[in-house]
Amino acid sequence: EVAKAVKLELSNKAAAHPITTRKEITVENKVYSRIKNFKTNDEAFRFGSWALGCIGFKKSAQWCTDNGIVTKIANIEGNNSAGGFLVPEEFENAIVTLREQFGVIRNHARVVPMSSDIKRMPRRSTNLTASFVGEASTASQTNETFDQINLVAKKSMVLTKFSSELSEDAVINFADDLAGEMAYAQAKLEDQCAFIGDTTSTYGGITGLATAVGSAGVSTAGSTTAQSITLPEVMAAFALLPQYADNANAKIFCNKTIWNALFLRLAYATGGQNAADLISGNGQLAFAGYPVVLTQAMNNSTATGKIMCHFGDMSQGVYFGDRRQTAVDFSNSALTSFETDMLAYRSTTRWDLVCANVGDTTNAGSMITLKTG
Repeated sequence: EVAKAVKLELSNKAAAHPITTRKEITVENKVYSRIKNFKTNDEAFRFGSWALGCIGFKKSAQWCTDNGIVTKIANIEGNNSAGGFLVPEEFENAIVTLREQFGVIRNHARVVPMSSDIKRMPRRSTNLTASFVGEASTASQTNETFDQINLVAKKSMVLTKFSSELSEDAVINFADDLAGEMAYAQAKLEDQCAFIGDTTSTYGGITGLATAVGSAGVSTAGSTTAQSITLPEVMAAFALLPQYADNANAKIFCNKTIWNALFLRLAYATGGQNAADLISGNGQLAFAGYPVVLTQAMNNSTATGKIMCHFGDMSQGVYFGDRRQTAVDFSNSALTSFETDMLAYRSTTRWDLVCANVGDTTNAGSMITLKTG
Protein backbone atom coordinates (compact mmCIF):
# COMPACT_ATOMS: atom_id res chain seq x y z
CA GLU A 1 0.00 0.00 0.00
CA VAL A 2 2.86 2.39 0.80
CA ALA A 3 4.53 1.65 -2.55
CA LYS A 4 1.27 2.35 -4.40
CA ALA A 5 0.82 5.66 -2.57
CA VAL A 6 4.38 6.78 -3.38
CA LYS A 7 3.94 5.77 -7.02
CA LEU A 8 0.69 7.76 -7.27
CA GLU A 9 2.28 10.84 -5.66
CA LEU A 10 5.24 10.74 -8.04
CA SER A 11 2.93 10.37 -11.04
CA ASN A 12 0.89 13.39 -9.97
CA LYS A 13 4.03 15.53 -9.54
CA ALA A 14 5.38 14.49 -12.94
CA ALA A 15 2.06 15.36 -14.57
CA ALA A 16 2.11 18.81 -12.94
CA HIS A 17 5.49 19.63 -14.52
CA PRO A 18 5.57 17.85 -17.91
CA ILE A 19 8.33 20.01 -19.40
CA THR A 20 10.79 19.29 -16.62
CA THR A 21 11.63 15.74 -17.71
CA ARG A 22 14.38 14.82 -20.15
CA LYS A 23 11.88 12.64 -22.02
CA GLU A 24 9.78 15.67 -22.91
CA ILE A 25 12.83 17.44 -24.35
CA THR A 26 13.51 14.40 -26.52
CA VAL A 27 9.92 14.41 -27.75
CA GLU A 28 10.13 18.14 -28.53
CA ASN A 29 13.33 17.58 -30.50
CA LYS A 30 11.23 15.81 -33.11
CA VAL A 31 8.87 18.77 -33.40
CA TYR A 32 11.19 21.75 -33.12
CA SER A 33 14.14 20.56 -35.20
CA ARG A 34 14.63 23.61 -37.44
CA ILE A 35 16.60 25.88 -35.16
CA LYS A 36 19.02 28.38 -36.71
CA ASN A 37 20.82 30.00 -33.84
CA PHE A 38 21.57 27.28 -31.29
CA LYS A 39 23.72 24.23 -31.86
CA THR A 40 21.22 21.87 -30.21
CA ASN A 41 17.58 21.87 -29.22
CA ASP A 42 18.66 21.24 -25.64
CA GLU A 43 20.55 24.57 -25.55
CA ALA A 44 17.54 26.36 -27.04
CA PHE A 45 15.22 24.70 -24.54
CA ARG A 46 17.33 25.82 -21.58
CA PHE A 47 17.54 29.42 -22.84
CA GLY A 48 13.83 29.51 -23.66
CA SER A 49 12.89 28.16 -20.25
CA TRP A 50 15.04 30.84 -18.62
CA ALA A 51 13.41 33.61 -20.70
CA LEU A 52 9.88 32.36 -20.01
CA GLY A 53 10.75 32.04 -16.33
CA CYS A 54 11.84 35.71 -16.35
CA ILE A 55 8.54 36.70 -17.96
CA GLY A 56 6.58 34.90 -15.25
CA PHE A 57 5.71 31.44 -16.57
CA LYS A 58 5.55 29.40 -13.38
CA LYS A 59 6.41 25.98 -14.81
CA SER A 60 9.44 27.36 -16.66
CA ALA A 61 10.56 29.23 -13.55
CA GLN A 62 10.25 26.02 -11.53
CA TRP A 63 12.21 24.11 -14.17
CA CYS A 64 14.98 26.71 -13.95
CA THR A 65 15.03 26.43 -10.16
CA ASP A 66 15.25 22.65 -10.37
CA ASN A 67 18.14 22.89 -12.86
CA GLY A 68 20.17 25.60 -11.16
CA ILE A 69 19.38 28.46 -13.60
CA VAL A 70 18.97 31.84 -11.88
CA THR A 71 16.03 34.03 -12.97
CA LYS A 72 16.32 36.81 -10.41
CA ILE A 73 16.62 40.51 -11.23
CA ALA A 74 20.27 41.59 -11.23
CA ASN A 75 21.63 44.76 -9.71
CA ILE A 76 23.57 46.21 -12.61
CA GLU A 77 26.26 48.85 -12.16
CA GLY A 78 26.65 52.23 -13.78
CA ASN A 79 23.90 53.65 -15.92
CA ASN A 80 22.04 50.33 -15.95
CA SER A 81 20.48 51.04 -12.56
CA ALA A 82 17.06 50.18 -14.00
CA GLY A 83 18.17 46.56 -13.71
CA GLY A 84 17.22 43.57 -15.78
CA PHE A 85 17.72 39.83 -15.90
CA LEU A 86 21.43 39.24 -16.44
CA VAL A 87 21.81 36.49 -19.03
CA PRO A 88 23.53 33.49 -17.41
CA GLU A 89 27.03 32.83 -18.68
CA GLU A 90 26.11 29.59 -20.45
CA PHE A 91 23.64 31.51 -22.66
CA GLU A 92 25.81 34.62 -22.96
CA ASN A 93 28.52 32.53 -24.62
CA ALA A 94 26.01 31.43 -27.25
CA ILE A 95 24.83 35.03 -27.82
CA VAL A 96 28.43 36.29 -28.19
CA THR A 97 29.08 33.51 -30.69
CA LEU A 98 26.04 34.63 -32.65
CA ARG A 99 27.21 38.26 -32.59
CA GLU A 100 30.54 37.10 -33.99
CA GLN A 101 28.70 35.11 -36.65
CA PHE A 102 26.38 37.97 -37.68
CA GLY A 103 28.99 40.73 -37.39
CA VAL A 104 32.58 41.37 -38.40
CA ILE A 105 34.23 43.62 -35.88
CA ARG A 106 34.27 41.24 -32.89
CA ASN A 107 36.07 38.64 -35.00
CA HIS A 108 38.85 40.93 -36.19
CA ALA A 109 39.30 43.78 -33.68
CA ARG A 110 41.27 43.47 -30.47
CA VAL A 111 38.63 42.61 -27.84
CA VAL A 112 39.54 44.04 -24.43
CA PRO A 113 37.60 42.99 -21.30
CA MET A 114 36.62 46.00 -19.15
CA SER A 115 36.47 45.46 -15.40
CA SER A 116 35.21 49.04 -14.86
CA ASP A 117 33.34 51.69 -16.83
CA ILE A 118 36.59 53.28 -18.03
CA LYS A 119 39.69 51.45 -19.19
CA ARG A 120 42.88 53.34 -20.05
CA MET A 121 45.51 51.57 -22.12
CA PRO A 122 48.99 53.13 -22.49
CA ARG A 123 50.33 53.29 -26.05
CA ARG A 124 53.88 54.13 -27.15
CA SER A 125 53.70 57.06 -29.57
CA THR A 126 57.44 57.49 -30.27
CA ASN A 127 60.41 55.14 -29.96
CA LEU A 128 64.04 55.57 -28.94
CA THR A 129 66.46 56.57 -31.70
CA ALA A 130 69.97 55.23 -32.30
CA SER A 131 72.72 57.38 -33.84
CA PHE A 132 76.46 57.30 -34.51
CA VAL A 133 78.81 59.25 -32.27
CA GLY A 134 82.48 60.03 -32.52
CA GLU A 135 85.14 59.01 -30.00
CA ALA A 136 84.64 60.74 -26.65
CA SER A 137 81.54 62.48 -28.05
CA THR A 138 78.22 62.74 -26.26
CA ALA A 139 75.21 61.01 -27.78
CA SER A 140 71.95 62.83 -28.26
CA GLN A 141 69.38 61.73 -25.74
CA THR A 142 66.08 60.38 -26.98
CA ASN A 143 63.00 59.42 -24.97
CA GLU A 144 60.00 57.26 -25.46
CA THR A 145 56.67 59.05 -25.24
CA PHE A 146 53.32 57.53 -24.45
CA ASP A 147 49.68 58.45 -24.86
CA GLN A 148 46.49 56.60 -23.90
CA ILE A 149 43.65 54.72 -25.50
CA ASN A 150 40.52 55.41 -23.48
CA LEU A 151 37.59 53.01 -23.57
CA VAL A 152 34.41 54.33 -21.93
CA ALA A 153 31.55 51.84 -21.64
CA LYS A 154 28.35 52.86 -23.43
CA LYS A 155 24.98 51.17 -23.20
CA SER A 156 23.33 49.90 -26.37
CA MET A 157 19.73 48.69 -26.33
CA VAL A 158 17.36 46.61 -28.43
CA LEU A 159 13.72 47.46 -27.74
CA THR A 160 10.79 45.79 -29.49
CA LYS A 161 7.46 44.04 -29.01
CA PHE A 162 6.30 40.49 -29.65
CA SER A 163 3.11 38.54 -29.22
CA SER A 164 2.00 37.68 -25.72
CA GLU A 165 0.49 34.45 -27.05
CA LEU A 166 3.51 32.48 -25.91
CA SER A 167 3.33 28.81 -25.07
CA GLU A 168 5.71 26.66 -23.10
CA ASP A 169 5.08 24.02 -25.73
CA ALA A 170 6.93 26.23 -28.25
CA VAL A 171 9.81 27.16 -25.96
CA ILE A 172 12.53 26.07 -28.41
CA ASN A 173 11.23 28.16 -31.31
CA PHE A 174 10.75 31.15 -29.02
CA ALA A 175 14.29 30.87 -27.66
CA ASP A 176 15.82 30.49 -31.13
CA ASP A 177 14.07 33.60 -32.47
CA LEU A 178 14.80 35.67 -29.35
CA ALA A 179 18.52 34.89 -29.25
CA GLY A 180 18.93 35.41 -32.99
CA GLU A 181 17.21 38.80 -33.09
CA MET A 182 19.03 39.97 -29.97
CA ALA A 183 22.45 39.05 -31.33
CA TYR A 184 21.86 40.31 -34.87
CA ALA A 185 20.71 43.78 -33.80
CA GLN A 186 23.68 44.30 -31.48
CA ALA A 187 26.20 42.95 -34.03
CA LYS A 188 24.83 45.26 -36.71
CA LEU A 189 25.24 48.31 -34.47
CA GLU A 190 28.78 47.29 -33.49
CA ASP A 191 29.81 46.96 -37.15
CA GLN A 192 28.20 50.25 -38.14
CA CYS A 193 30.05 52.08 -35.35
CA ALA A 194 33.35 50.48 -36.36
CA PHE A 195 33.12 51.23 -40.07
CA ILE A 196 30.93 54.31 -40.53
CA GLY A 197 30.69 55.90 -37.05
CA ASP A 198 30.72 59.71 -37.44
CA THR A 199 30.88 60.81 -33.75
CA THR A 200 27.14 61.55 -33.67
CA SER A 201 24.70 60.15 -31.11
CA THR A 202 23.49 57.63 -33.71
CA TYR A 203 26.80 55.84 -33.21
CA GLY A 204 27.26 56.64 -29.52
CA GLY A 205 29.87 59.29 -30.28
CA ILE A 206 32.18 56.66 -31.80
CA THR A 207 34.50 57.55 -34.69
CA GLY A 208 34.65 54.71 -37.21
CA LEU A 209 37.34 53.85 -39.75
CA ALA A 210 35.69 55.92 -42.50
CA THR A 211 36.60 59.04 -40.53
CA ALA A 212 39.44 57.87 -38.29
CA VAL A 213 41.98 56.68 -40.90
CA GLY A 214 44.61 59.41 -41.32
CA SER A 215 44.98 61.14 -44.67
CA ALA A 216 48.44 59.62 -45.16
CA GLY A 217 46.75 56.23 -45.36
CA VAL A 218 43.96 57.24 -47.75
CA SER A 219 44.55 56.50 -51.43
CA THR A 220 42.24 58.25 -53.89
CA ALA A 221 42.16 56.51 -57.25
CA GLY A 222 42.12 58.41 -60.51
CA SER A 223 39.09 56.37 -61.55
CA THR A 224 35.74 57.74 -60.41
CA THR A 225 33.74 54.51 -60.13
CA ALA A 226 34.35 51.05 -58.70
CA GLN A 227 33.75 49.59 -62.16
CA SER A 228 36.66 51.57 -63.62
CA ILE A 229 39.33 51.22 -60.89
CA THR A 230 42.39 49.44 -62.25
CA LEU A 231 44.68 46.86 -60.66
CA PRO A 232 47.62 49.33 -60.44
CA GLU A 233 45.37 51.74 -58.52
CA VAL A 234 44.46 49.01 -56.04
CA MET A 235 48.08 47.97 -55.57
CA ALA A 236 49.16 51.61 -55.12
CA ALA A 237 46.69 51.85 -52.22
CA PHE A 238 47.88 48.57 -50.67
CA ALA A 239 51.47 49.80 -50.89
CA LEU A 240 50.64 52.48 -48.31
CA LEU A 241 50.24 49.86 -45.56
CA PRO A 242 53.32 49.84 -43.29
CA GLN A 243 55.29 46.62 -43.15
CA TYR A 244 54.45 45.97 -39.48
CA ALA A 245 50.74 45.75 -40.39
CA ASP A 246 51.26 43.75 -43.60
CA ASN A 247 51.23 40.45 -41.75
CA ALA A 248 49.20 37.25 -41.50
CA ASN A 249 46.28 39.22 -40.02
CA ALA A 250 46.06 41.71 -42.89
CA LYS A 251 42.68 41.53 -44.63
CA ILE A 252 40.54 43.45 -47.10
CA PHE A 253 37.22 44.73 -45.72
CA CYS A 254 34.50 45.79 -48.15
CA ASN A 255 30.80 45.65 -48.96
CA LYS A 256 29.56 42.76 -51.11
CA THR A 257 28.55 45.22 -53.85
CA ILE A 258 32.11 46.57 -53.99
CA TRP A 259 33.51 43.04 -53.97
CA ASN A 260 31.58 42.22 -57.12
CA ALA A 261 32.10 45.54 -58.91
CA LEU A 262 35.80 45.91 -58.13
CA PHE A 263 37.74 42.95 -56.80
CA LEU A 264 35.81 40.12 -58.43
CA ARG A 265 35.90 41.98 -61.76
CA LEU A 266 39.66 42.40 -61.60
CA ALA A 267 40.18 38.78 -60.56
CA TYR A 268 38.15 37.51 -63.52
CA ALA A 269 39.95 39.86 -65.91
CA THR A 270 43.36 38.77 -64.64
CA GLY A 271 42.55 35.06 -64.76
CA GLY A 272 44.87 32.49 -63.24
CA GLN A 273 44.35 30.31 -60.19
CA ASN A 274 42.72 33.05 -58.12
CA ALA A 275 39.99 33.54 -60.69
CA ALA A 276 39.56 29.77 -61.04
CA ASP A 277 39.01 29.43 -57.29
CA LEU A 278 36.46 32.26 -57.34
CA ILE A 279 34.55 30.73 -60.23
CA SER A 280 34.42 27.28 -58.62
CA GLY A 281 33.51 28.77 -55.25
CA ASN A 282 36.30 27.00 -53.37
CA GLY A 283 37.80 28.37 -50.19
CA GLN A 284 37.93 31.79 -48.56
CA LEU A 285 37.34 34.89 -50.67
CA ALA A 286 40.74 36.40 -51.43
CA PHE A 287 42.38 39.02 -53.60
CA ALA A 288 46.10 39.44 -54.27
CA GLY A 289 46.76 36.79 -51.63
CA TYR A 290 44.84 38.59 -48.87
CA PRO A 291 41.58 37.29 -47.32
CA VAL A 292 38.49 39.37 -48.11
CA VAL A 293 35.93 40.01 -45.36
CA LEU A 294 32.50 41.16 -46.49
CA THR A 295 30.51 43.54 -44.29
CA GLN A 296 27.23 45.18 -45.19
CA ALA A 297 27.98 47.97 -42.71
CA MET A 298 30.40 49.55 -45.16
CA ASN A 299 29.59 51.76 -48.14
CA ASN A 300 27.79 50.02 -51.02
CA SER A 301 27.92 52.89 -53.52
CA THR A 302 30.27 52.52 -56.48
CA ALA A 303 30.10 56.24 -57.31
CA THR A 304 32.54 59.15 -57.09
CA GLY A 305 34.36 59.89 -53.82
CA LYS A 306 33.21 56.75 -51.99
CA ILE A 307 35.20 54.34 -49.82
CA MET A 308 35.85 51.09 -51.65
CA CYS A 309 37.66 49.16 -48.93
CA HIS A 310 39.81 49.22 -45.81
CA PHE A 311 42.95 47.10 -45.80
CA GLY A 312 45.26 46.10 -42.98
CA ASP A 313 45.51 44.43 -39.57
CA MET A 314 42.27 45.22 -37.75
CA SER A 315 43.59 43.81 -34.47
CA GLN A 316 46.14 46.64 -34.37
CA GLY A 317 43.72 49.31 -35.56
CA VAL A 318 40.49 48.79 -33.61
CA TYR A 319 40.08 48.19 -29.86
CA PHE A 320 36.74 46.77 -28.71
CA GLY A 321 36.02 47.18 -24.99
CA ASP A 322 33.56 44.60 -23.62
CA ARG A 323 32.14 45.81 -20.29
CA ARG A 324 29.52 43.24 -19.34
CA GLN A 325 27.24 40.53 -20.62
CA THR A 326 23.74 41.02 -21.95
CA ALA A 327 20.80 41.90 -19.69
CA VAL A 328 17.18 41.50 -20.75
CA ASP A 329 13.84 42.59 -19.34
CA PHE A 330 10.19 42.24 -20.30
CA SER A 331 7.11 44.40 -19.79
CA ASN A 332 3.40 44.07 -20.51
CA SER A 333 2.81 47.84 -20.31
CA ALA A 334 5.68 49.58 -22.17
CA LEU A 335 5.26 50.64 -25.83
CA THR A 336 1.43 50.35 -25.58
CA SER A 337 1.85 46.65 -24.85
CA PHE A 338 -1.14 46.63 -22.50
CA GLU A 339 -3.54 48.02 -25.12
CA THR A 340 -2.31 45.69 -27.87
CA ASP A 341 -1.89 42.59 -25.69
CA MET A 342 1.80 42.39 -26.55
CA LEU A 343 5.00 42.02 -24.54
CA ALA A 344 7.81 44.57 -24.76
CA TYR A 345 11.32 43.17 -24.84
CA ARG A 346 14.49 45.07 -23.93
CA SER A 347 18.06 43.86 -24.31
CA THR A 348 21.06 45.92 -23.18
CA THR A 349 24.80 45.49 -23.23
CA ARG A 350 27.74 47.79 -22.51
CA TRP A 351 30.80 48.29 -24.69
CA ASP A 352 32.99 50.84 -26.45
CA LEU A 353 35.10 50.95 -29.57
CA VAL A 354 38.14 53.05 -30.45
CA CYS A 355 39.98 53.24 -33.77
CA ALA A 356 43.65 53.71 -32.84
CA ASN A 357 46.96 53.28 -34.65
CA VAL A 358 45.27 54.23 -37.93
CA GLY A 359 47.71 56.93 -38.99
CA ASP A 360 47.65 60.70 -39.32
CA THR A 361 48.50 63.34 -41.92
CA THR A 362 52.15 62.24 -42.03
CA ASN A 363 52.28 58.48 -41.51
CA ALA A 364 49.95 55.69 -42.54
CA GLY A 365 48.76 53.36 -39.77
CA SER A 366 47.68 49.75 -39.45
CA MET A 367 44.60 50.33 -41.66
CA ILE A 368 44.53 52.10 -45.04
CA THR A 369 41.59 53.19 -47.20
CA LEU A 370 40.94 53.09 -50.95
CA LYS A 371 38.47 55.62 -52.39
CA THR A 372 37.15 56.45 -55.85
CA GLY A 373 38.28 59.74 -57.39
